[in-house]
Amino acid sequence: MDTKILLAADKSEKYGDIVGHLGKNGFSCIITATDGNEVLKHLKTCMPDFAILDANLPILDGFQLCKLMKSAEFKQCEKIPVVLLSETYRTSMASELAKSVGAYGILHAPFSVDDLLFLIYSKLYPERIPADKAKSLKYKAKVMIADDDPETVRALKDYVNAEGYEVSVAQDGQESIHMLGVENPQILFLNCDIPKLSGRDILTWIKETIPEIVVVVMIAHGSEFMAIELLKAGASDYIIKPFDIKVVSGICEDALRRYNINLMNKREGDVELKLLSMVDGMVDGVILMDTKGRPTLVNKAGKETLKYLDIKKADDDSIISINNVNTKEIYDEIFIKKQRYISFEINAKGDSEKYFVIIASAVTGFAGENIGVVIVLRDVTREYQLQYQVIKSEKLYAVSNLIAGAAHELNNPLAGIQLCTDLVVNEPSISEKAKKYLGRIQKETEQIQGVIKSLLTFTGNYTLSKEHVNINEIIEDILRQKANQFDHANIRVVKLIDEKLPAVFVDKHQMRRVFLNIIENAFSSIEELQNDKCLTIKTERNKEVVKITISDTGPAIPKEQLAKIFEPFFTTTRQYKKSKGAGLGLSVAHSIVDQHNGRVYASSYSGTGATFIVELPLI
Repeated sequence: MDTKILLAADKSEKYGDIVGHLGKNGFSCIITATDGNEVLKHLKTCMPDFAILDANLPILDGFQLCKLMKSAEFKQCEKIPVVLLSETYRTSMASELAKSVGAYGILHAPFSVDDLLFLIYSKLYPERIPADKAKSLKYKAKVMIADDDPETVRALKDYVNAEGYEVSVAQDGQESIHMLGVENPQILFLNCDIPKLSGRDILTWIKETIPEIVVVVMIAHGSEFMAIELLKAGASDYIIKPFDIKVVSGICEDALRRYNINLMNKREGDVELKLLSMVDGMVDGVILMDTKGRPTLVNKAGKETLKYLDIKKADDDSIISINNVNTKEIYDEIFIKKQRYISFEINAKGDSEKYFVIIASAVTGFAGENIGVVIVLRDVTREYQLQYQVIKSEKLYAVSNLIAGAAHELNNPLAGIQLCTDLVVNEPSISEKAKKYLGRIQKETEQIQGVIKSLLTFTGNYTLSKEHVNINEIIEDILRQKANQFDHANIRVVKLIDEKLPAVFVDKHQMRRVFLNIIENAFSSIEELQNDKCLTIKTERNKEVVKITISDTGPAIPKEQLAKIFEPFFTTTRQYKKSKGAGLGLSVAHSIVDQHNGRVYASSYSGTGATFIVELPLI
């Protein structure tokens, strides 16, 4: 087959192996081009029989080339059929534009090469088209007539056939419904007085099932008010009997045009629905904004994320800033500096600290114009927490080794100091003044040993000796021990003890240190207050854990410090004027509870002091 076909696309495999498929079907003479200039050269030197042009070609696009080929300057190309290929233009406007520049047709990617072959055959070799496809080529569209009057049907069928439409006939309402599903016509001429099923019922069924079909109702003279009601019910147009061939021709053309628009809108609606469902189901938040910064779409995750961010808006609802990031800066980076995307991190502080990565990029229209910005909000709090845990573990491992070695090196000389001090103190000839200083040495040595022991506990350098323990007994023992201190400081203790509290499997001595450290921490915070000084301790079973709540009426802990209070040597703004600890009490408590697979955390609100909660598993 010596048919010459011009194929122009900026990339050879952009729409698949078209050259290979055409070759398999006998089209071996394929002329290729990659831009508009090459196409013009081929048109002057090697006239093709058929042209396939990419709508997005560089220099001159397919629409421009097609218009030139149909102009007086390129009169020799006027009869060359042109099919446009497009991977971006998917609206009815593209089809209308293709028609206006004289294109034979337009195919939207992805398309079947068989569709392209069908267009080539239908223009150059119609005799080679298969019978089933030739039938569809013969007619402009399918028309169905639903009427039981033979004279009306015969007259309308002759008119419509003469205009090049394929016609089918239904004689009652039930047959109409059946044939609509089988024949799939584009246009329906409907007599609303058809038997077995009313015209209104048929219109309702069409509206719910195949709304793209264009319905033209047939009425008698003087029934215009009925036509209005039927148009409201879903009909697209009406025609008055007896028919005028010119009127029928115009109505069919309008109906077919309307059908194509309806079909395109339906396809776009389906695509849009799928896209919206996909976007709404995304884990990341998505905000689509127009060129002025006004949100036009926010998905479900985006609405949830916005609760944590500080969004400032103008009177026209446009977003001015997201936390400390100005929207104008985003638009300048993307539209003026032509950045492909811009990303930044945001730290949102609320009841709990959260981290977000925000990525912004341009949204372009079909013609490549800027129509807005899409912002993706990604919650990376978990990643930050894991990273923090890794760093913390690495530090803890290094500190643990350091402390273990230091403890061994310190304990030996401390033991010697204590031994020598004990020997000297017991000497009869020692003076009272010397005994006083030696007692001071002993006390300070014990305090150093206490710090070393706390550090070893914090780093996990100890072995748990677990047994079944009633937490109430530990609490009561600590309160008895601290009773004189509480009385002296005028601190009121409220006990809300669950008498049926189940036992937990823990190291009794280590767990005693947990509650002693938390209670001493609370005591230090309220000891010197002038107002009501109260310590409340509550024990209870909460599902599969034993929950111990220790609350005080001291100063509140700032929210930004709550996440850090269990870190070693970290001190809050709460004043501990008489506290002589090393700042390890809460970190030691956290380490011990963690070793028992439990949880310890705190909450604090202005005017209500602080609350520490310990949860220990029953299993």
